[in-house]
Amino acid sequence: MKKAERSVTKRTRSVRRLNESTPFAIKESFNQLRTNIMYTPNNSTGCPIYGITSAEMYVGKSTISANLAISFSQIGKKVLLIDGDMRRPSQHKIFEYDKSQAGFSELLAGIEKDDKDVICNPCPNLYLLTSGAIPPNPSELLLSKKFEEYINRWKDEYDIIFIDFPPAGIVTDPVTVSSHLNGFIFVAMANRSNAVRVTSAIDSIKAVDGKITGLVLNATNSKATGKYGSGKYGYRYSYRYSYQYGYSSDKK
Repeated sequence: MKKAERSVTKRTRSVRRLNESTPFAIKESFNQLRTNIMYTPNNSTGCPIYGITSAEMYVGKSTISANLAISFSQIGKKVLLIDGDMRRPSQHKIFEYDKSQAGFSELLAGIEKDDKDVICNPCPNLYLLTSGAIPPNPSELLLSKKFEEYINRWKDEYDIIFIDFPPAGIVTDPVTVSSHLNGFIFVAMANRSNAVRVTSAIDSIKAVDGKITGLVLNATNSKATGKYGSGKYGYRYSYRYSYQYGYSSDKK
């Protein structure tokens, strides 16, 4: 048995993943987002690769990354979800894997040689590469030759790839690899995200010729209408608001 399978945690916890009991409106929101992405032109060789980022913390970015990947897997697409946030990773929590499991950082650092030993398969058609140990140099690892080598190989093995990045409004990690992506899906939260910070983060991506594929407005009021339509997108979270971003202390 692979170590990626051995390290699945047994604890019971409240998860926010799409499942049979997820409200219809939320499922439809992800279906609509999935459709919009599917009809986005892909002019590159291999499968499309999208980075998911935001301007700030606690806007639901990682949960949206996970559920978007699940949504694609449910229609038979072979999906790779990478936790590219090697500072404050979340995907191991969302999919209930042990935080000590080797993952993305070990591959990029050359500690793990075979990606098959660290890529998990939490549900049909969905493959997950957790962040791994928190390294002292996340940006440098993303700029490494190994990142480019793995991405180029995975483009031929999967139908679509999503990378859950840290907020572009706080660290430069997403911007450094924008040339390898088809685009970014930018997440903001209604009544929480700061418009100035959102604009600044988007401008930082565009400054390096990065593309914004779409903007997701999370946790809108289900009765709201107007520019964003009849709202209903996402779950509602209650996190302490913070602009600090650094190495994880597990108090996320």
